[in-house]
Amino acid sequence: MTALTVGCTANFEDYNTDPYAVKSADPAILMPTMIEALMYVQQNDSQMVDQMVGTLGGYFTLSNRWGGQNFDTFNASDSWNAIPYETPFLDIYGNYFEIERYTSGSGHYYAIATIVKAAAMLRVADCYGPIPYSNVQDGKMYVAYDSNEDVYKNIISDLKGSAGVLYSYATDNPGKQPLGAQDAIYGGDYLKWAKFANSVIMRVAMRSGNKEEFISAYESPYGYIATNADNAMMDPKTQRNPYDLASESWGDIRSNASIVDYMNGYNDPRRSRYFSQVGGTYVGMRSGKGEFDKGIVGPLFSMPNFEETSKLPVFVAAESKFLLAEAALRGWVSDDAKTFYEDGIRLSMEQWGITGGVEAYISNGSAIPGSHIGDPAGFPDYVRQSTAKIAWQASADFETNLEQIITQKWIANYPMGIEAWSEWRRTGYPDLAPVIDNKSGGIVDSSRGMRRLRYSFNEASLNKENYPGALQLLGGPDNEATDLFWAKKK
Repeated sequence: MTALTVGCTANFEDYNTDPYAVKSADPAILMPTMIEALMYVQQNDSQMVDQMVGTLGGYFTLSNRWGGQNFDTFNASDSWNAIPYETPFLDIYGNYFEIERYTSGSGHYYAIATIVKAAAMLRVADCYGPIPYSNVQDGKMYVAYDSNEDVYKNIISDLKGSAGVLYSYATDNPGKQPLGAQDAIYGGDYLKWAKFANSVIMRVAMRSGNKEEFISAYESPYGYIATNADNAMMDPKTQRNPYDLASESWGDIRSNASIVDYMNGYNDPRRSRYFSQVGGTYVGMRSGKGEFDKGIVGPLFSMPNFEETSKLPVFVAAESKFLLAEAALRGWVSDDAKTFYEDGIRLSMEQWGITGGVEAYISNGSAIPGSHIGDPAGFPDYVRQSTAKIAWQASADFETNLEQIITQKWIANYPMGIEAWSEWRRTGYPDLAPVIDNKSGGIVDSSRGMRRLRYSFNEASLNKENYPGALQLLGGPDNEATDLFWAKKK
């Protein structure tokens, strides 16, 4: 049974109207809730944010219909659509401002809270576009929006300043880790948090086309996530891995046909780590079918292959290398794109425990992504248009190489669905199969897919002074067809 609770709306309003509610001021108590907003492990939050929205990135398919209103058929209910907006705001800001008061807005606790706030709000901005950021105050979140461009600039500024504070604290106080076990990602290691901040800057800078800030983060003395030992991995601790729970116990998600088909075509050795087998092979489920019998359809397809205790990635070293490969391709850095690209593949293989056949995979110049033919549930076939090779095409044009980079980054970033969706919108890669049934009423083009989420329905009524300004900044109607400024327009 799936537990989909929708109770954050009232809480979101309460936060805005009751700033004097009693809260703990101890940063070590407040930080865990903030940190989890970077990749939810609580079962309902994970399902409603990372799994539901993340299905748009081509990693998972929603194998339940919940009455017919779903993200994957482009007709999510207002209540569902509000959760990826309101839940992070609630989890971040109530705790953030308590820490700000406790620390007088300075020091290492405030710095790590600021890094987490910035990285969590990046996910919201990537989904919705312009959001309140610089104007958010304690107890007041119904405020003026920042443009999408300014949100990213402010996020980068927050990350840069806070990374320096944490780096200085760690070097001045070797061995001290004030958060300790309360930090589900790094166990309180501030040097790794500083590297994480720079890595997220590289992600944001690439998304927004900010060459200067990308280079600054890459060359920063604090470093970036360059090895798997520095990967930001969310530990579910006493909670069960939410993807294992949602697939194995609830039957609500299956492996998406797009990533399974790609990896089948490449004969990718990571498949056994990513997916379960059905009848001795890997079978992905097409996304966006309007109606089906969950009990009949579900067993026909592979499930995400997670254990109850599996950690979930927030940022991994392979992504850093693929970002650098794209930066080299664009002429932002002078190093060789091919080297970064191949190092990214090696790091991903290492991360997933693959030791054999890695170099043969990297040098494979003939394999191409697979198509979806002969679906076991009778869903439509999809003949994939992409012929992206694995081996680096040294004499190819820019788009050919970019598709190679993004395709391998997409495979390596599994299961970070929101990030995958963002990169697909930005670049047009990989070649995701369109949804089967588009229930948007003509708003969303099936071939282009959803371009953003519409704002929480509370914004038009409870933030009515600022909502019209948000639409001006957005530059289009508040629906799922409006592109963000960085999205590929064709």
